[in-house]
Amino acid sequence: MPRNGEISKVFGVFKTLCCDAEIVITLGAPFPDCPNHKNLPTEWKQIADADPSEYKPNASGKIKFKEESA
Repeated sequence: MPRNGEISKVFGVFKTLCCDAEIVITLGAPFPDCPNHKNLPTEWKQIADADPSEYKPNASGKIKFKEESA
């Protein structure tokens, strides 16, 4: 399984093992850190049955966004 910083060898949909955050990544792009666990080791698992051209990312609210001050 690829880790953050490694270069993608395929175009596809991947999710983190730690919190199921999902991305569509292109061939030759570096895998990012997990959006919830910056600067920690992150493993990405490919979602094999997802078509990247028609994929809608997981919207279950598992990614923690920084709150903006009003």
